[in-house]
Formats: sequence, structure tokens, C-alpha cells
Amino acid sequence: MKIDEPLSRRERKKQETRQSLMEAAYQLFTRDGYDATTVSDITDAAGVAKGTFFNYFPTKEAILPAIAAHRTERLAEALTAERTALASPVARIRHALQLVADDPLCEPQLAQRLFSAIMRRRELKPGHAMRDLLAEQVRQGQAAGEIREDLDPVSLAGAIHALFFHQLAMWYQGYRPVPLHTMIDGAVDLLMDGAAGPNWTPSS
Repeated sequence: MKIDEPLSRRERKKQETRQSLMEAAYQLFTRDGYDATTVSDITDAAGVAKGTFFNYFPTKEAILPAIAAHRTERLAEALTAERTALASPVARIRHALQLVADDPLCEPQLAQRLFSAIMRRRELKPGHAMRDLLAEQVRQGQAAGEIREDLDPVSLAGAIHALFFHQLAMWYQGYRPVPLHTMIDGAVDLLMDGAAGPNWTPSS
């Protein structure tokens, strides 16, 4: 047992360092912008040597998918029934999309950098973590009678995911007839009009 303890502590320290680097990068990217932030800025903010960064990420760009994955994990935790007052799975889908829309990672500069980083690393599958999160909410919606049971959860989640990013793109291109959250709610309602189960009612 004692032989294993140092390894466990070492692994825990590695995870803590990686987390510190991601948190520092996220704060700096959102405050100063991606281009203005250097690796030295990130390591200084995280309190580690510059070379430490490259033990975890080969380039500055490579940290972006890791940050996005971590943000999605935190979003999934926030949506669990035990931690949210939103009993309706469809309401949780809306809430999840609104939270993602508010995240600085969805702003054009960071979003473009993130997409580029994902495409360069072909082992990463763009959007799958978010799609899987939405698919789980769809399954819960089907169990609650809010969504038709004959629909494939992954396909519907993919449609929600695609429509969400379409709305987001229009917003950043200047199409802003209503607040962004209202546009997102409208997109979900548009899909739900064709996907609604017997217990679902449109938002007012």
C-alpha cells in the first residue's frame, strides 16, 4: 500500500497542474484574448515553469479542446436532476444551450480557434461531448413523456446541436431580432413542435 501512495500523490499533482493550466488559460483568453495571451502568461498565472505547459499540451492551441471538454463536464454536472430546480428535461436542454451561449468559448475568435484546434487533432470528434449531453436529456424527456419515444435520441440531439450553432452564428453575424436566449428558446420550440410528446407544452 505504501508503495502505491507516492504514485497516487504524483498522479493527483499532475491532474491539479493540468487543471490549473486550463483555468489560467481560460481566464486569460476571456480577459485578454487568445492572440494576446502567451504560454508564459498562462504558466505565470498557474504558478508553474513555462516548460511545464508542454508536458501537458504540445501547443497553446491544443489547450482549447481540453478546456472545452472540461466546461462540458461541468455543464453535465450542473444539469443533473439532483443539482437543478428544472424538473423538465426540455427546460434543462434550453438551460444548457443558454449556458453554452453565454460561455466566452462561443465568442467568434475563441470559437474559431477551438474549431481549428479540434480539426487539427483528428482523434477528437467535434461536438460529440455536447451532443451526448443533449442526447441524455432527450432520453430523459422521452421517459417523462415530453418527447416522442419513436425518435432517435442521438439524431434529435444532433439536430438541436446544429440548430443552436446556426442561431449562434446568425447572432454573431448581426442578425439580432430578439435577445439571444429568446432565439435559442425559439429554436428549441421549433424542433419540439415536431418532436413533442403528449406531456410537453410550449414555453410562453
